[in-house]
Amino acid sequence: TSSLGAIEITRFIDNECRVYIKEDVKGKQVFVLQSLSQIADQNLVELCLIGQAAKTLGAKEVVAVIPWMGYSKQDKEFRKGEAVSAQLVAKFIEVAGFDRVITIELHSEKVVPFFHIPVSELSTRPLFGGALGRKGIGKNSVVAAPDKGGQSRSAIFAKDFGLKIIYLEKHRDLTTGEVNVAGASADVRDKDIVIFDDIINTGATAVKASEFLKAHGAGKIFFLATHAVLAGEASTILSSSLIDEVIVTDTVAIPPEKRFSKLRVMTVAPLLADAISSSQA
Repeated sequence: TSSLGAIEITRFIDNECRVYIKEDVKGKQVFVLQSLSQIADQNLVELCLIGQAAKTLGAKEVVAVIPWMGYSKQDKEFRKGEAVSAQLVAKFIEVAGFDRVITIELHSEKVVPFFHIPVSELSTRPLFGGALGRKGIGKNSVVAAPDKGGQSRSAIFAKDFGLKIIYLEKHRDLTTGEVNVAGASADVRDKDIVIFDDIINTGATAVKASEFLKAHGAGKIFFLATHAVLAGEASTILSSSLIDEVIVTDTVAIPPEKRFSKLRVMTVAPLLADAISSSQA
């Protein structure tokens, strides 16, 4: 059995983080649960300091449990002169002394190779499948892949639940970030649509996709996303959009001011508990 550790996390007067593990962890297996959500930089440093402190105290194994891997969107050099931030974050976690990582629904297949320690990536598809079953989603529904980056993820989701898949053609201006949907690979008239993505960030992709789909005769639209980052005015935009329901998980803490009537939040706690339980030495 596991118990919550005795740890003190404070900040110095200049706001630098201070971590103090108040119990004996020598020879023990330590799991550090920390989502790299707002504020990502602070949470990353805090995670790494805890990992180093546990290693210094002689922990047998230190495992980083990171529900939302912040910086995972920055997995390549989009413009010359930009940092490949996901790669550097992986190095931070390794250098801190972590032996393994457990995470959920990474943004890109490129992220795992950035690590030189074992990474277990958990899927939320079973959670979302159960939610859709309760919504009565039937064979007349289709899965819509919102962009090229999500095609593989969407295809696996569609196959798992025996649904057909269509592909949306999305364009994003790399300077302004503006998103436009230019077309779809098949007719969506009178079909309920399921869009499965790993993240809702600004909500722009979800909103533009739903506007295009509704304009072409789609029925209900369910937008599913594992990580509800909900940056900026995302909650307001999604609330007033043509999407019928937004279903997410709690890999990122969603404050009350970011919640809205169309939003439904499912917990990943059992998913993480099973992963931790099965990996205990």
